[in-house]
Amino acid sequence: MANVHQQFLEFEKAISITSGKKRKLIASRKALQNRIVKYFKENTQMLVPKFYIQGSYKMGTMVIGKDGTYDVDLGIYFLTKPNVQPHSLQNYVLNAVKDYTLNSPEHREKCIRVIYAGDFDIDLPVYYKTPNDKHPFLATKNKWIESDPKEICDWFEKKKDKNGQLARLVKYFKGWAYTRAKKMPSGIALSVWVAKKYKSHKRDDIAFYQTALEIQEDFGVFYTDILNPATPNDNLLAKLSREQIRNFETAFKHLVKDAKQALDQNRVAKSCNIWKNQFGDKFPSIAK
Repeated sequence: MANVHQQFLEFEKAISITSGKKRKLIASRKALQNRIVKYFKENTQMLVPKFYIQGSYKMGTMVIGKDGTYDVDLGIYFLTKPNVQPHSLQNYVLNAVKDYTLNSPEHREKCIRVIYAGDFDIDLPVYYKTPNDKHPFLATKNKWIESDPKEICDWFEKKKDKNGQLARLVKYFKGWAYTRAKKMPSGIALSVWVAKKYKSHKRDDIAFYQTALEIQEDFGVFYTDILNPATPNDNLLAKLSREQIRNFETAFKHLVKDAKQALDQNRVAKSCNIWKNQFGDKFPSIAK
């Protein structure tokens, strides 16, 4: 059985952000925070918000997409209930970051997206949470919805192993999904799925295969879902159509089949070629 554990570790490095990119991201995040604080101080009667990095950056599962870019979630939190509608609050944030980058920010359903072309996007979801609220409320274009991103980060943190294998597996599955031509489950859906089905092993290639087998057990005849373990406990695959779910399941079954074939090889070079067909060019090759 070919052992490509080391090649998996090299792949994880290849799809992770570099220290240089991380420094640039941190500097951009701080600049945005300062800009937002200044805007609310000068243009509104509201309290200055707090900020919380969340999502894959906080969970340690961020990967670079096929186009070389990545997304970061920076939550904006108000500790009293705003006296404006959620759409208006989003507009305040939009005005605060307008003209900060060459590309105009996008007003999305659940966030304001600041685009650093060819590099990364910073999503700015806006929340409020009073001392009497059990969970934060997220501003959308039409209403407030209960949503607790910190809760899911805390849930994932408790699932982590001391060797960091779970986080690496999430990156492998996300790296695989990003190379697919058709729409795949979101990064958070894959993160939750892998955490729920995680099978540890001293080798990452075997852990990946065994975890993939466990995930495949969830595939249904009519519809597959994966429930958010945190508020609002929604189906993380709800945005995918049935056809998209079927496409994902088909692609995933090919992944499981190829993973088994790769593990059964006698030579590392042949095994790497099979893995590379699934993971793309960033997976290392070995000369025959």
